[in-house]
Amino acid sequence: MNRTRWIVAGVLAVVALIVTVLVIVWVTRDADPREFVAERYLRAKSLDQVNDGLAFTATAAPAAVAAAIAKATDPRDKRNTGDNHYLRFDRDLIAVSPHAGGSLILVDSFANGTRRHHSHVNSYGWNSGSAAGDYRGGGSDSGGK
Repeated sequence: MNRTRWIVAGVLAVVALIVTVLVIVWVTRDADPREFVAERYLRAKSLDQVNDGLAFTATAAPAAVAAAIAKATDPRDKRNTGDNHYLRFDRDLIAVSPHAGGSLILVDSFANGTRRHHSHVNSYGWNSGSAAGDYRGGGSDSGGK
């Protein structure tokens, strides 16, 4: 083989390696939790909650639904309080609870979800991370001077 063919073969090998790595990363990446829930569970707009809490339903029990979501999406943390299951993600919080013999899946932003489910998730050390979100007012009588 002459030098030009070696160079072409080397470039093709590098390109093939890069493509292989990209395909492996793409195939093995974790699913987006919002997309996963929206694709696999029944949307229940009538059960939506204030502040963009999107509701979905499933026929399976909450533990099974939460396990399926967790397996596909790799949450940062997962906890349960009785039959209520909570999955924590960087930007989202998913709560799965009993509903009509199956499950209600509530998808929230992390900040809204921690406020909505504060009585459960605060005990896990999950909070919205926003001091303003927990601010209740008050202050000095002198206008802060």
